Amino acid sequence: MKTIFKNIVLALTLGTAVTLNSCSSDFLDITPTDQYSEDAMFSDAALSQAFLNSIYGYVRHGAGEHAISGASDEAYFTHNYGMKAINETAVSESDLQWFDDGNCPFRWSDAYKGIRYANLFISKIDEVPATSGYNKDQMKGEAHFLRAYIYTQLVRGFGGVPLVTKVYGLNDTEEMKQPRNTVKECLDYILADCEEAIKLLPVTVSDDNLGRATKGAAMSLKARVLLQLASPLYFDRAVNTLPVNQNTGNQQELYRSAKTAALAVINSGTYKLIDCRAATLEQTANNFHQIIIDKNNSEKIFTRQFAQKGSTNWLVLQHGPNGYHNWSGITPSHDLVAAFEMADGTLMTGFSNVGDKKTSNPYLNREPRFYATIGFDGCTWGRVRPADAYPLDPTPLGQLQCGYYEVSGVESSVTIKLPPNDTELTFKGLNGIDTRQGPIEDWNGSWTGYYERKLVDTSVDGQNYAQNVPWTYFRLAEMYLIAAEASVELNELEDAADYLDALRNRIGMPDTKTTLTRRGKAFNQADMREFVRHERFVELAFEDHRYFDVRRWMTAPQTASRKLTGVLVYGLLKPGMTQPKPYIHNEEKYNYTYIVKDLSFRENRAWDNKMYFAPIKQAEIKRNPNLVQNPGMQ
Repeated sequence: MKTIFKNIVLALTLGTAVTLNSCSSDFLDITPTDQYSEDAMFSDAALSQAFLNSIYGYVRHGAGEHAISGASDEAYFTHNYGMKAINETAVSESDLQWFDDGNCPFRWSDAYKGIRYANLFISKIDEVPATSGYNKDQMKGEAHFLRAYIYTQLVRGFGGVPLVTKVYGLNDTEEMKQPRNTVKECLDYILADCEEAIKLLPVTVSDDNLGRATKGAAMSLKARVLLQLASPLYFDRAVNTLPVNQNTGNQQELYRSAKTAALAVINSGTYKLIDCRAATLEQTANNFHQIIIDKNNSEKIFTRQFAQKGSTNWLVLQHGPNGYHNWSGITPSHDLVAAFEMADGTLMTGFSNVGDKKTSNPYLNREPRFYATIGFDGCTWGRVRPADAYPLDPTPLGQLQCGYYEVSGVESSVTIKLPPNDTELTFKGLNGIDTRQGPIEDWNGSWTGYYERKLVDTSVDGQNYAQNVPWTYFRLAEMYLIAAEASVELNELEDAADYLDALRNRIGMPDTKTTLTRRGKAFNQADMREFVRHERFVELAFEDHRYFDVRRWMTAPQTASRKLTGVLVYGLLKPGMTQPKPYIHNEEKYNYTYIVKDLSFRENRAWDNKMYFAPIKQAEIKRNPNLVQNPGMQ
């Protein structure tokens, strides 16, 4: 059958691949700049490889300004761009907002383009002449993996979706109007692709090919999708009323399969957890942070590499503080900050709700992952300030100023409104450089009072340069968490504790049972379920998991409807103390106050059960009337 691409010029340019993700991985830089017909494309191994490279552009990543974290309780997106409507449940088939944004990891139209190209590649690769240096089996394995990954993202976002398994011809308009398959059918199809990829892909790739799919990537995808579709949402019938979104398989068998798949990765011998423990808490935190920003290490399974010579990863600019001329795009919520443990495994108390106040530093003696993930008032950022901000913060590596401070000998007054009743407090002082009242690009300041550090190389001058930090799709820690969660649901609690302890021990945190006891919890299935979910929240923060997790667990009615909160920080000089300009954080000179503040005026977060599944765009349903819309999205 003639394909839809027959005799049509294929625009396989580097720009095509880059436009989709605003970035370029190292191996994608070999994509040719000319245009070729389909016949030419699959008569030459190099051109076929270039076509395969372009499909990687449809595997979305979170290294962008308006990442999916902003549509969950872990963060707030400073500049909106359609996130507000999602968090306030004001979306529908005719008003998708961020769901129709290029940063959405399951955008319908882009996903099906990627699937169409993968189908074409799989159908044609056997026709490509054998050529030295090109492994057609590996290339086919990559295409199966990419198709499985894209389908997984569609299912996570929409539920059951049409399984397009072949390349349609120009005249196949009616045949193309497929109904949605069930999530069980989608799962079976994805698993078949994963198995084919596992069979064909290599265990490792060379440094020049980092970012290509490997056997471990396909094994990890298998574990992830099994856990996803074993979760409560797909077996619920009271809220999840659309049959195509309901899993008709055996839930316990799926959890067993998810555990087995995750353990296959863990026990493969290819990957290894990195021991982050060091002499100081600061160094332990730095070691954990390095796992994330390293180009490659023993924990990374599948990444998107970014080339310095092409369009690259601009997360420093997009997420960094305004006091560095950055945009503070995705900023941590106070809920996420409060979720990180104290160093002894207990949780912070009395500092979660609007108006809660601390007069002692709430950021002291926290767990290492907190310091690797969150930028907060008084912390060292990692780079000297730009020239115009340096006189206000001459510290050698920059010290975040997310608050308001009394300063000796200045004429300027600072007036702040204290939560929860907006009582005004005025004193002579300065607005912090990194606030929305600061002197450097105040419109880009964080509303929450926090900055995202985890995905950012803070040593990079984000105002002028991109960072060469990969996006990690899969890392070994997720496999331990999948094995732990599946074990809890199978009531194999000792196994679950062992997998969690592997992650906790490598950062010097108390073991699971000790931590449960210190929190007044029991070693039973209910408390372990809560514990493993909490562990995912902090371990995988900003890695594109939270949005999906709270939906598949059906905890979103609680998490998504909580008030959006941040922190107000101010420092007043202790009696007898002076601090001339410039201000520098000093616990000996200042009495600092920290108050949880309400940000509902920015986003009045709410929950509606229609938000479990994203809306399919109205235009897609008009094009294909066999598509059934997700409930509540008409």
